[in-house]
Amino acid sequence: MIEDKARFFKALGDPTRLTIVGCLLKQDHCACDFSKIAGRDQTTVSRHLKVLVEAGILRYEKDGRYVIYSIRDDRMKDTLEKCGVEKVDSCCPGSEMDAGTKKDVVKKNYGKIALGLVQGCECCGDLTNEQVSASIGYSQQDTESFSEANLGLGCGNPTALGEIKEGDIVLDLGSGAGFDSFLAARKAANTGKVIGVDMTEDMISRARKNAEQYGFDNVEFRKGDIEDLPVETGSVDVIISNCVINLAPDKSQVFREAYRVLRENGRMYISDIVLLKELTAEERNDEELICSCVGGALMKEDYLDLIKEAGFEITIIDEDRDISKRQYSGYPLESIKLELRKK
Repeated sequence: MIEDKARFFKALGDPTRLTIVGCLLKQDHCACDFSKIAGRDQTTVSRHLKVLVEAGILRYEKDGRYVIYSIRDDRMKDTLEKCGVEKVDSCCPGSEMDAGTKKDVVKKNYGKIALGLVQGCECCGDLTNEQVSASIGYSQQDTESFSEANLGLGCGNPTALGEIKEGDIVLDLGSGAGFDSFLAARKAANTGKVIGVDMTEDMISRARKNAEQYGFDNVEFRKGDIEDLPVETGSVDVIISNCVINLAPDKSQVFREAYRVLRENGRMYISDIVLLKELTAEERNDEELICSCVGGALMKEDYLDLIKEAGFEITIIDEDRDISKRQYSGYPLESIKLELRKK
């Protein structure tokens, strides 16, 4: 009984969860509504809904492709109102933009980068592509070898985090112009293969041209969404990703997809941006911050929890907090470098 009460009050001890419960005191809602209502990304909302269900406050039922949430019963409604939980209007102006809009914003921005209309993302100020790459772990040989593919993007060097062996099948999530894919292809050699996936048509075109220019026969670039990978189940030895997962609205789905395509005992090397302090709703909606890998980033512990829930074992290789001042105008964040293992 005491544990149940503790779980109940802990579940209500978060502003986002209080907003969700307050809305449901007025009317039932589809899970997809709460991103706008609560001003949080869908991945974060899903985690909050899970806590509320486990605490016995909410229930849900499936209606076709939708999942409808409601307060568990009338007795729970009475309890919540007696505890002072206020009903909340479901209309929330200035709430977080939806997943489709976010993806369109990212596609448009990175399409411009691919076409050379802008240099790098706007987070890096006056730094050149070479300076950015050197600061996050690439050697001069790396950048000189594939200068046309180096767009000055990223927050680390995933190809240097772990071992890519000759003969490995490597998947690059958000492959851009192909820089990390080409570095991985050198390690995988002719008996291996690299598959790059990117959702931006102009990036795919540029990467393919670069692959032809650099003479790679073991690299293939596919247009696709990292939340729905165009890759066969259990077909990949290694996945790499450089500052891309933060751009995906449904990060939980990204990690589930990664787990699906990896072979048994497969491994994944990630550099990504995570938050050390929550952003404001205004910052979450800022298109420049979204495209600069800040606006869509998760709190560090939430990010790690999603990875565990997908089934991976996690090793934290490094945490770079200085990157906040070097590239991100002092926002409360770090670049985290991870090795994940498929159990």
